[in-house]
Amino acid sequence: MKITDDYLLLMGVPGSPYTRKMLSLLRYRRIPYRLLPGGRQEAASDTRRFPARPQPRVRLLPTFYLKDENGVEQAVCDSTPLIRRFEEQFEGRSVIPSNPWLSLIDYLIEDYADEWLTKAMFHYRWSYAPDIHKAGQMLPRWNNSTASEADIAEQAKTITQRQVSRLSYVGSNALTSATIENSFKSLLGKLDKHLNL
Repeated sequence: MKITDDYLLLMGVPGSPYTRKMLSLLRYRRIPYRLLPGGRQEAASDTRRFPARPQPRVRLLPTFYLKDENGVEQAVCDSTPLIRRFEEQFEGRSVIPSNPWLSLIDYLIEDYADEWLTKAMFHYRWSYAPDIHKAGQMLPRWNNSTASEADIAEQAKTITQRQVSRLSYVGSNALTSATIENSFKSLLGKLDKHLNL
């Protein structure tokens, strides 16, 4: 796929760790972009703000809208291949080491963060009552800063029920919670040592 516009177009939400990952990459690499704030539900219900766009094979956020070699817009997800594609298509401020061994380590750390640390993020956000309440109140406000308290309360209830019910999909349950938490605390200890060298 070619980048033919002056900026990349993507849809994402602030609560999505992968949206944050890709926005951080775009800002660091100084790649111009436009963010369509909203998830699948907003896009499906608000055709004025979100004109009809192609759908990715698997609905993930963020979704990038890139043009193929024929100029046809395609919906593309999956942050790791996108980072590598952008390395080839945009010059400067690379995020992938040129040394092949360091590049391998970079890839392993990214994969660990994408596949394991997101479990800890989801587990901590939706396992404990104070965190559940905070996330339930915060997430609907990111894209609805002028919504009424009644609307926020209804959205908070829907989001909370949906996300708590998905804990098992990411592998967080009574049997695995200690493993997730101990692993995360171990990582924090190692990072703290490394960053204080």
